[in-house]
Amino acid sequence: MNRRAHHPRTRPDRAMVLVLVLWAIAVLALVAGGLAFAVRQNTAVAMIRNDRCAARWLARAGVERAIAELTDDLADVDCLDDSWADNPTAFEDRELAGGTFSVVHGDQDAMLTIYGATDESAKLNLNAASHEQLMKLPDMTSPIASAIIDWRDDNEEPEADGIERSHYLALAHPYNIRNGPFRTVRELLLVRDVTEDLFYGEDVNLNGLLDAAEDDGLASDPPDNGDGRLTQGWATYLTVYSYERNVNADGDRRLNIKTADESSLAQRLDLEAWAAKSIIKAREQKQFEHLVDLLEVKRHPETAGADEDFHDRSPSEKDSAVTETMFKAIVDQITLVDDEILSGRININTAPAVVIRTLPSLSEETADAVIRRRDAIGYFESVGELLDVDGIDRSAFGKLENSVTIRSNVFRIVSVGRSASGLARGAIECVVDRGGRSPRILYWQESP
Repeated sequence: MNRRAHHPRTRPDRAMVLVLVLWAIAVLALVAGGLAFAVRQNTAVAMIRNDRCAARWLARAGVERAIAELTDDLADVDCLDDSWADNPTAFEDRELAGGTFSVVHGDQDAMLTIYGATDESAKLNLNAASHEQLMKLPDMTSPIASAIIDWRDDNEEPEADGIERSHYLALAHPYNIRNGPFRTVRELLLVRDVTEDLFYGEDVNLNGLLDAAEDDGLASDPPDNGDGRLTQGWATYLTVYSYERNVNADGDRRLNIKTADESSLAQRLDLEAWAAKSIIKAREQKQFEHLVDLLEVKRHPETAGADEDFHDRSPSEKDSAVTETMFKAIVDQITLVDDEILSGRININTAPAVVIRTLPSLSEETADAVIRRRDAIGYFESVGELLDVDGIDRSAFGKLENSVTIRSNVFRIVSVGRSASGLARGAIECVVDRGGRSPRILYWQESP
């Protein structure tokens, strides 16, 4: 029987096998390492996505919390003591499943961090401001103020130093003038000579807070002076949303003193019959131009001795149909127009000094007196209380009465959500109108 010859494996064969095994192990190790890296990467990406999603919804929760505070506020007067205005308990780093949210902005006067919503009626309305009011903004020039008015008016007739459509169509990258109301404040950047520096100041993200990049000189954008204070631009003080409904604190339509009959004046304003009749007689002689004109109405001769007074009148006011004390009480009940919406009125309880100074007929000194008076009493319960401010007489009040209010309807909410891991942040900026039956979103922007 033949036996198969046995040839022992040579050493080179063994070495080749070893090399192949080592190469296989190396390849498998690389594949395993790559798979592990890919898994870790995918896991990290998934975690970041989850964190970003959580941060976004945490920011949304902050918005809903702020809207709840606004809708629950049933006070007759809106001021900075309200729960929506500065409420760290409700709005500072509130913990929820997955992280926290904060509703935050900066104080325009004191440069403090405020936890709450911002009142849009604390700002000057671009669509209602006069040339005089615009000129009171910091660094404003007459040509820019005129260009703003030309942008929003509905004609092609330029202001004295303004500009109309032809200027914008002649630009290297032409565009049309609006010739209608501004739709957003940022639209102001399209107006001739309005620069980003004038618009934003150092606050390029418009959060009202002095961020690190806004206080490092020229080290990073935006350029700033590094003085430890936030130089704010016009955007901080302007709005396109503010309005007041032409109703009293109870939601009833105000009484038009230009057209109301004697009975309505007496009943709605709680006046004596002689006072109501005297108002009618005075109106027949000269139509009222201002609400404060009621203070000039004296007892008409036909009403002499007609009835007893049930309002306390001083000897100097015994023949006044409406005294200053009475006027302060009824000014929220009366109007000179039948319009349902009164645009652009500034809330004297919430506006910062820069905005108060834009009110018609007020000098800077008188505007500062308004702020001091507000600080002393807490808040104004009636716009008529402006008559108690040094420098505001009846004539001055008549010029500004159509520009002021003590109630607000539209608010800006900036809510920041942060994931529990600290890896993700989400922010929502929105504008909410609570003046109707239910809150309405007028503006919404999300950012990482």
